[in-house]
Amino acid sequence: MKTPPIATDRLRLASIEITQRCNNRCSYCHQPKSDRDMSVPRFVELLDGLKGEGVEAVALGGGEPVLHPALPALLTAACQLGLRAGLTTNAHNPGLVITLANAGLLESFGVSAGKGEWTALVAHPRATVNLLLLQGGLAEVTSQATKAIRQSAHRLLLLGYKGDRPEFAPSTTELADAFSLLTLLGRRTGLVVAADDYTRRRLNLTQTCGEGFVRLSLDGNRDQCCFPTCQYRI
Repeated sequence: MKTPPIATDRLRLASIEITQRCNNRCSYCHQPKSDRDMSVPRFVELLDGLKGEGVEAVALGGGEPVLHPALPALLTAACQLGLRAGLTTNAHNPGLVITLANAGLLESFGVSAGKGEWTALVAHPRATVNLLLLQGGLAEVTSQATKAIRQSAHRLLLLGYKGDRPEFAPSTTELADAFSLLTLLGRRTGLVVAADDYTRRRLNLTQTCGEGFVRLSLDGNRDQCCFPTCQYRI
């Protein structure tokens, strides 16, 4: 029997940059790289404030969040405050992610298709396979989706490239074709298929995005957009 979908009710979500460490060098990535980490006390301080504002879930990001040396302590702090916790990983340490998820410290996690040992994570009941579409990348996304399905994935999430480098940005037609194809695959196989808010807005499936969302940098700076050069920034 297929694992049921993780609840997708709109939550007030905070994405928190906990580290700038990364062991992947993606050509399209605009995130700064360094050995800086957010301290546990600073993280707890931020969580206290966010909880008071009504935030219900936190997504730990970076960099590669699994490289934070105190990641279990950060997740434990979130759980103790009753916050749902998740992260997205490049799958270079799938064993740690599985251990944290099985211990109940991760409500959900995203695994980036095509990176690290990603196929070791896709079948986990808390995993969502993130499929990043770059310009001219429809065939690659299709191949990754097919591989994920064969590895018993439960959920697929289409992401359009977010950034200010036009050579990586897919056209609206490419996004539409990718989403249509993934949706068809989902219907045939019983998978849950979705697209992120940015992609949905590009496809005119929604007129708004980022409701209840806040992004916090390593230094605690806030932004309502999920990436700094968003074309829909208010």
